[in-house]
Amino acid sequence: MKKLKIVMLGVHPDATGGISTVVSNWMESGIKSLVDFDYISTLDENAPGHQLLKLKQAIKAYFRFLIRCFKPIDIVHIHLSSYISFYRKLIFFTTAKFKRSKIIIHLHGSEFKEFYNNGNKLQKKLISWMFNNSDTVIVLSEEWKKFISQITTNKNIVIIYNGASTDKFKGKINNGESIIISFMGRLGKRKGTYDLLEAFKQLTTEYPNAKLLLGGDGDTEKVDNFIKKNSLENSVQRLGWISGEKKIEIFRKTDIYVLPSYNEGLPGSILEAMASGAPIISTPIGGIPEAVIEGKNGYLINPGDISGLKDALGKLCSDKVLRESMGKESLALIDNKFNIKTIVKQIYSLYSELKR
Repeated sequence: MKKLKIVMLGVHPDATGGISTVVSNWMESGIKSLVDFDYISTLDENAPGHQLLKLKQAIKAYFRFLIRCFKPIDIVHIHLSSYISFYRKLIFFTTAKFKRSKIIIHLHGSEFKEFYNNGNKLQKKLISWMFNNSDTVIVLSEEWKKFISQITTNKNIVIIYNGASTDKFKGKINNGESIIISFMGRLGKRKGTYDLLEAFKQLTTEYPNAKLLLGGDGDTEKVDNFIKKNSLENSVQRLGWISGEKKIEIFRKTDIYVLPSYNEGLPGSILEAMASGAPIISTPIGGIPEAVIEGKNGYLINPGDISGLKDALGKLCSDKVLRESMGKESLALIDNKFNIKTIVKQIYSLYSELKR
C-alpha cells in the first residue's frame, strides 16, 4: 500500500516549547513508519528578542516548502500558535491552498483566545478565514473545540489530545526524606511561577524537607532574585531548560508536579509528570481538567490562588500514601486516555480519512 505523503510544519523538534515536545513524542512513537513524512522546521530555536534571526529561519523554511511543493503532497499538517506564529504560518497555509493540498490546522497556542479577542477586525477575519478553509482543525480539549466553533463555520473540528509514554519514565527514584516538587515550563507570570515560589516559601516553614526544582527558561533573573531575597538557595534549584535524559531523570524524581498556569492548551509537561506516576497540582484552564481530576490524581486551584496552592502542596507533602495513590491514578489516566501510541494511531486514522 502506497504511503500517504505528509508535510508537517512547526518548530524544530529540539527547540523549547510544547509543539516541539508533541512532535518529538510522535516521532519517537513511530509516525515516520506509517506515512511518507517530511518535517519542515519554521523556527529552529527560540530566540526571544531576535526577530531578525526568526525572520531568516522563516524565510529559509518557506523556500524549503516551496521546493517541496513541486513534488506530490497529500496533506499539509500545520502546527499553529499565536501572534507572530499565526502570521508566519498564514503564508504557508496560503501556499498550500494554492497547491490544492489537504490542510490540517493543529492549534496549540495557550494564548490564542486573547490573540483573537484582542485583535482588530482584519486580524479576526484572517483567523476565521484560515480555520474556515482548513480541511480539519485539531484542538487539544473540549474547551478549545467550543471556542474555535464560535469563530469558524468549519464543522470538522476534532479533539486529539497530547500524549505521553509511561515506558519512558519507568523506575521511580527514591528521594529519601526529601519531597521533590517540580515545575517545567517558561518561567514567568503566565505559568504561575511567582505564585508557586510564594506558596513554596510559606510551605517551607512547615515542610523544610520539601525541595523545589524549576526547569525552564524565561524570567530567570527575576526568579533568581526572588530565591536570593527569600533565602531559598538551599531548597529551590533552578535547572534551566532541560530535555532528553535529564528531563526524564527529574520526572522520575518528582513526588509532586505543579503547574499553576493562567493560560494553557494541554501542557505536555503535565502528561509527562503523570506518565512518571506523579500527582498533579494545576489550574482548571484549557484542557487541564480533562487530565487532572480533582481529588483523584491531583488538585485544581484557581490561577493566582496562592493560599489554595500552598494548602494543596501541604496536603500532598503531609501524606505519602496519598501521593502514591494519586500517582497511580495519573498512570491509569495516561494508559486509558493519553497513551502516545494511541494518539499516533488517531493521527494516522485522520490522515487516512482525509485522503479518501
